Amino acid sequence: MGRWRRAGYALVPYVLLGVIGGLGALWLWQDVDAIRGIEAVTLHDPWALLLLLGCALVAAVAFHLRRLRAATFLFSRVPDLAATRKGWVSRLASLPMVLRICALAALAVALARPQTYRDEDIEIEGIDIMVVLDLSRSMEERDLQRNRLDAGQRTIRDFLTRRKNDRIGLVVFAEQAMLQCPLTHDYKSLDQIVADLQIGDVPEMGTAIGDGLGLALASLRRSDSASKVVILISDGDSNVDSEMDPYVAKQTAEQMGVRVFTILMGKEQGRRHQRQRYGVNPELLKEIAADTGGLYFNAGDDRELEASFQAVRSTLEKTRHRVTGKIYGELFQRFLYLALAFLALELLLIFTRWRRFP
Repeated sequence: MGRWRRAGYALVPYVLLGVIGGLGALWLWQDVDAIRGIEAVTLHDPWALLLLLGCALVAAVAFHLRRLRAATFLFSRVPDLAATRKGWVSRLASLPMVLRICALAALAVALARPQTYRDEDIEIEGIDIMVVLDLSRSMEERDLQRNRLDAGQRTIRDFLTRRKNDRIGLVVFAEQAMLQCPLTHDYKSLDQIVADLQIGDVPEMGTAIGDGLGLALASLRRSDSASKVVILISDGDSNVDSEMDPYVAKQTAEQMGVRVFTILMGKEQGRRHQRQRYGVNPELLKEIAADTGGLYFNAGDDRELEASFQAVRSTLEKTRHRVTGKIYGELFQRFLYLALAFLALELLLIFTRWRRFP
């Protein structure tokens, strides 16, 4: 009879673990089920559930191995002690450890990050824009504030702050053209790239408008956007065509359906008594804009430059397209709160009625 009684006592911790863990799991399931509605539930890090195996290890140590190493003392009247019936506090001595194991299990599930999710069609407005900026020596002319390049940089950076869903890239050119930034939504990084530009980033003794426009069109060719635009900023005096003639680049833009907005940096004719080391050639930029369906602007001063970009912004057509994405909602907080509640209750018990001596 004593053997069966000892076996029953040994099963008490597991019964408590099943009851408390089951009640906690049932409460969480009802709570999560009420929150998720028709949304599905997934785990962001399912491998974290392997930590549940650690709960089994803790239970084996706490309920068996620890008992073998527990402190003992001699008692002269063992039969009388054995005849004494245990009270409910003694029978539930494993309750604090059971609460700790339940807390560990809840933490393991919290680390797996259960989430609700639903598929949702999102309508996004946006177009793909390649900005093509002249970095030739002529952009040092000071007929705009500081110089033409500085004025263009400031205006481009302001333009970036007013975009939201567009992908924007940057090509710089002078004697040669270079892709400085591919199409991106990372406006912060692109803003820093524009701010760091300076004459000399590419060989500056020449103005290859055809190469710059052609490289921008090559970037847009890989785009699947329905609306593609190039904003070409230059003094318009093309005198080098290493890879592509500007007229060939213009025809390519026409074939691709890419509108080119051209902005002439600097005055078409200098002010009286003001000499310009580098003149401008507006005719080429006017022709490119007219033949591709874009617009031409003459930025003779800072105000006209800002007005030019404002006109570009107001005329850019928005292309709506829908993408399917997942909308997630986090559920791990509930498991974390339950784990904290179990740990708090364990601390309360081990410092009060279930306190151990020594």
